[in-house]
Amino acid sequence: MPKIERNATKIGGYITLKRKYTVFEKIIGTLALPVTMYLIMMIACYANGKMYYGTWPMWKTVLVDIAVSTTCALGIGLQFKSGRFDFSGGSIMLLAAIIAGTVSKNNGNNKVIFAALCLGICLALSLVVSLVYVYGRLPIIIATIGMALLYEAITTLIYNGAGINLVSNMQLKVFSSYPLALFPFIGGLITYIIYSHFTITGKQAMLLAHNQQVAVNIGINEKRNVIISYIFSGIIFGFATMIYASQGLHRAAFSSLSTVGSLFSNILPVFIGLMVGKYCGDTLGIIVGATTLSLMSYGLTTVFDAEMGSAISTIITGIFILAINVISAQGKVLTSIFKNKLKATK
Repeated sequence: MPKIERNATKIGGYITLKRKYTVFEKIIGTLALPVTMYLIMMIACYANGKMYYGTWPMWKTVLVDIAVSTTCALGIGLQFKSGRFDFSGGSIMLLAAIIAGTVSKNNGNNKVIFAALCLGICLALSLVVSLVYVYGRLPIIIATIGMALLYEAITTLIYNGAGINLVSNMQLKVFSSYPLALFPFIGGLITYIIYSHFTITGKQAMLLAHNQQVAVNIGINEKRNVIISYIFSGIIFGFATMIYASQGLHRAAFSSLSTVGSLFSNILPVFIGLMVGKYCGDTLGIIVGATTLSLMSYGLTTVFDAEMGSAISTIITGIFILAINVISAQGKVLTSIFKNKLKATK
């Protein structure tokens, strides 16, 4: 058994504990979920005669799913870990996809124009959301839901509400297939890492999330922090839109807040990333979460027919996330009990 080391620090009358994980524990904690899921799905597929699970063609499909899921999750997670629950991301991506896809198609299916418009439009729309939130002095939920409704309404007005369909457009569809799908994935990942680890704003965001009033009192400019964070999340959503837009038909949002569900289906890797993050950090944790869920989804849709597999995948995903959160919560309870016992011995 590896020796478990703990540092105990007394802060404000309370004892806080910081677990020091060995390299072996970090590797096991990071890989446990995706490896276990891969083996379970492989056994299920092989038992049903689906022998292509685990082959390279399967991985090329899964890698694209991981790319779009991770990139969307990074955009959501950037605001989520800053204490902001943003509902506008889905409408931003849909509006950007419609404009970028249509303009690019009208200009000879130019990939450079497509990528530039995805990034530029998502950045501009995200910046507008931040300005409304900061200077409108509205709660974050009200501000982002209001902007989501506005952006959704615009999708029904432009181009006669036709949406965008790039299913048969092989020039622009390359961003939703291997290997070009890795380009926006890596771009979004690098953007998230730069914000989280190499900017003062990213480090200050954690203080604002834990105690906004105290963070403001010690001199953190919240308005500046919010605007910069939305610039970074807008760039990440731009990379995600490059994959999302070229995956198929995207209709205009004729139903209110229809984009919220599609975006927040990708928040599940964030929840897993928060749990696994203690072993490998939140960035790699989100990738681990997206990989685990993509492997499960592919396996279930392989074993069952497409429609049934999708329904079962949704149900099992919900149960899986519930189990993950219960396990995580129980771990926190046990840690709290240990802290109290350690405090009593002092």
